[in-house]
Amino acid sequence: MENEHIRHDISIIRPQLHNDDIQTRGRNLPHSKLNNIKKALRTLHTLELMAINIYRFQVTKKPSSLNRQLIAAACNEMTHYQDFQVKLLEYGLKPAKLRWLYWIVGAAIGKTSRLAGTRAILKTAIWVESKATAHYDELLNLVEWDEDTHRVIEKNQSDEYGHIRRWKNLLQSNKG
Repeated sequence: MENEHIRHDISIIRPQLHNDDIQTRGRNLPHSKLNNIKKALRTLHTLELMAINIYRFQVTKKPSSLNRQLIAAACNEMTHYQDFQVKLLEYGLKPAKLRWLYWIVGAAIGKTSRLAGTRAILKTAIWVESKATAHYDELLNLVEWDEDTHRVIEKNQSDEYGHIRRWKNLLQSNKG
């Protein structure tokens, strides 16, 4: 199921960004269209902050393959967070003021699942990423994006599907 949604090279954790990639966007858009973009970008930005903390607080001190994968996933989510920060700024918008609440929620989910063990970490990660991909679908379909922003959102969604696949494979190999 997830594989058909992976349209980008998900082995690249942090895609290259050039100075010329940064653009001023949406200054002449109607208020209603810009408002839809603002809501969507703030949602994506805030949820990526939560995802960063979930992975960050799931990592233990123990050197392990799982921790390495969690760190890679956290790094990838940091890239998504930066992508949406840049898009907000390009559109002349600001992040949500209450995003810090999602920081706390992410920390709580991450720490709780870590305390419950490996299977809980993996099941939580699958659940969170499944919610994320659904959110991405909804926002890709509801908002009229410019081509560059659409491509960034699609790439980030592909990464989330890749995370689901990775966590499901690890869960399968950790039965018992």
